[in-house]
Amino acid sequence: MDNKQSLTPTVRPLLAQKARVQTDKVSGEPVLLYPEGVVMLNETGVAIVKLCDGQHTLTEIIAELAQYYRVTPDVLQDDVGEYIMRLYKHSLIDLRHTEDSQ
Repeated sequence: MDNKQSLTPTVRPLLAQKARVQTDKVSGEPVLLYPEGVVMLNETGVAIVKLCDGQHTLTEIIAELAQYYRVTPDVLQDDVGEYIMRLYKHSLIDLRHTEDSQ
């Protein structure tokens, strides 16, 4: 796995320009829209995607979610990381490493 595909505590995930969160007109549920399709989002998915703003590090995203769900960060670390990597592999999230933002 090269550096651009790895999740580090300081990586800053950013929702890809081609993707956006909106409410599905039929179901009223939140979705992640992109030119090739749509991903249905649950409450946790929405929370993760909204924090993928290029400003929050992976560590900060996990900490905010842990505080919201009243659990310790280690409880969420693997699941949040896997979710972000799935979105990354579908080109829905960009991973900004520290050297990218300097």
